[in-house]
Amino acid sequence: MREYVVENEFVKAVKSAGGVAYKLTSQTANGLPDRLVLFFPAKTVFVELKAPGKMMRPLQRKRRHQLMKLGFPVLCIDKLYQIKPCIDAILAWTPGEPFPEGIGAKIPDLEITTLPSEMDDFGETLEPIDPDDLAEFYNLEEDDTG
Repeated sequence: MREYVVENEFVKAVKSAGGVAYKLTSQTANGLPDRLVLFFPAKTVFVELKAPGKMMRPLQRKRRHQLMKLGFPVLCIDKLYQIKPCIDAILAWTPGEPFPEGIGAKIPDLEITTLPSEMDDFGETLEPIDPDDLAEFYNLEEDDTG
């Protein structure tokens, strides 16, 4: 089954439940979820739709992390049987409250790397080398033994 089959069924189900599922496209931000789902009153959820068994790419997981830090639920659906439980969870959810866990497809955690804040955090620092230690290296005269 292809992704568009899951997506079309999802959009139909959202519409029949009284919501809208806008297709998200952006020329400036890659990796955004496929759909912005809106239900009354002020329920806003982002949904990524995938072909069965396909996983979110690292950039998509990064966008998910960013949106979730802003307080928006982000779901992933890759099978038709996940559609109804996802919509039911959205309808039962109260904005501002935590969204229920375990809804939709399993999304691997995003590995977040923290960069050091100061140069000293990089570990061993480079110390200036004593030029006398490099005398042999810079000696360009030919060896007298040869």
